[in-house]
Amino acid sequence: MDFKKKFCVLALVFLINTVIVSAEITAQLNSICAKFKAIVPVVALLMFIVAGAIYAAGQIMGAETRARANVWSTAMLVGGIIGLILAASAGYFVETFAGFALGGSSTLDPSVATCVET
Repeated sequence: MDFKKKFCVLALVFLINTVIVSAEITAQLNSICAKFKAIVPVVALLMFIVAGAIYAAGQIMGAETRARANVWSTAMLVGGIIGLILAASAGYFVETFAGFALGGSSTLDPSVATCVET
């Protein structure tokens, strides 16, 4: 077999594999997105509660410990807020990533954009 025939066979196998796997990619991205949107708000709520406890505990300590507690609690609050923002926009990120992964199509299965667990 010459190079052109080998290349054509390889390209055909790759194309068939991509078409078969694209349905799986969409389902897997949907599953990851749904799990992300289910777990992150719970973790963010726990971060808010622990941040409040650290802040409150720091208020009865000395000046240096109080300053460190303020930094830790602020970092936890910001992390929780960023997590909630990411969870709220996860559908957009999944749709954008799937568009790149599946060849730039801008419209996908609506369940991917809404991240509904199937």
